Parts: sequence; structure tokens; C-alpha cells
Amino acid sequence: MVGIGTAWLIPRPPAEGSAEVGLARTMSAHQQQAVEMSVILFKRSSDPEVARLSQDLFLTGQAQIGQMTGWLMAWGRPVAGQQSPFEGLDRTALGLISPAEMQQLRHLSVPLAETRYLVLLRRHVRGSLALAQERRQRLRQPEVQTFVERLIRAQRAEVQVIDRLILRRLQAGEPAQPETGGLTHE
Repeated sequence: MVGIGTAWLIPRPPAEGSAEVGLARTMSAHQQQAVEMSVILFKRSSDPEVARLSQDLFLTGQAQIGQMTGWLMAWGRPVAGQQSPFEGLDRTALGLISPAEMQQLRHLSVPLAETRYLVLLRRHVRGSLALAQERRQRLRQPEVQTFVERLIRAQRAEVQVIDRLILRRLQAGEPAQPETGGLTHE
């Protein structure tokens, strides 16, 4: 008698095309780019604070990607959909980094690469934050809702840390780079 009448207690996995599946795929791909940037800077950085930030972001990003990939597998959904995870989205609004910008991180002098990383990372995190805020309204799975709420809080804090590091570099007289203006907290 245990199983009779309890089927409604088992939640149905999100369907293909659901907000949860879309978020897991898009955010995983987005986080992968932050991980790649952070690995580059972790290996190159001479600034202990930039090195700590990059290490934290690549470890956190990998864990988040693992969690979202785990959900997709548990839901019986392929990790990659038939379309690009960014299909129909504004890549600029998402703060995605171009291949040329990624190459800059590998080839600029270390101090310039650190500053460029911070500028690109700020743009990238703000894009991820906007994506999470936009998607959270459509989520139905409690574990995904909780994940997104934590992600939003963490990313707001990351922007504050990045802003502090950029301002410190500017105050030290390091060359300003494009996109450092408008350091505001959301």
C-alpha cells in the first residue's frame, strides 16, 4: 500500500525547453567561459588578490557547472541541446568574451592582463547576473530556484570585489582600459 496515492509526491523532471533546462545549459556555457578566463589569469597573475579571485572563480564555476550538468543528467536531458545555449540571446548583454579578448589575456603583459581580466570579468559577471535575474521568474524547481538566488547573491558580491580591485589599480596609476567606467553596484 505504500506506493498507492504517492505518485504525486515525486516531482516530474523539467521538460526539454523548460526554464530549468535552458538555464542549466546557458549558465553552464556562460560559466565555462569565466572558468577559462580565470584559469589563464590564475596561472599568470602576480597580484595575490587577482590570483585569489581567479582561483575562487574557477573553482566555484567548475562546481556550478558540475551541479547543473548533474541536474540535466538526473532529469534525463542531454547536457547539450540541439541549439547553441546562447541561441536568440544578446551575446553583448550576456557579457560574453570574444576569442580575441581571450587571447589578450594570454598575451598582454601580466599587469595589463590582470586589469583586462578584471574589466572583462566584471562585464561577464554582470551578464550572468542579468541572465539569472531574468530567468528566475520562470523557474518551477525549488532546487534550481535556490541555486539561482544563491548565484545572484554571490555575483553581486563578486562585482563589488572586482570593482574594488579595478579602483585600486586605477588609483595606483595603472593605465585605464576601456569599459572601466560606471562602477556601480546592482
